[in-house]
Amino acid sequence: YAEALKALGSRRAWIVHGRDGLDEMSISGPTDVAILENDAITMREVTPEDAGLKRWPLAGLTGGDAAHNAGALRRLLEGDAPGDYRDIVLLNAAAALMVAGKAVTLREGAAMADTALRDGRAHRVFDDLVAASNA
Repeated sequence: YAEALKALGSRRAWIVHGRDGLDEMSISGPTDVAILENDAITMREVTPEDAGLKRWPLAGLTGGDAAHNAGALRRLLEGDAPGDYRDIVLLNAAAALMVAGKAVTLREGAAMADTALRDGRAHRVFDDLVAASNA
């Protein structure tokens, strides 16, 4: 996939696969990452600890129907999400911030994402996205 993104002109990307089978960064164990940057592809293993987060079993992250999932997102944005749900969001946001060039390390990216949740910026951006999609 990294080679395909490179051929399509991407300059920077992370292709991730949790060893537990997740198609995103995992908080239950290592995630294999193919990093495309400056026309080079390197492989890296990432763990939740790299972002300053603890490991959690995946059992607590089981999703549900649209109402259940929307409620979980709402609780996260309102600061009332359980640690496992919050940490998987922080880990994936940290990776996205690194790809975007906004964070140098996963730990820095997780801290930035945590701050955005705590100070309400993430909630405001989400509300703006919902308003724009409904317009």
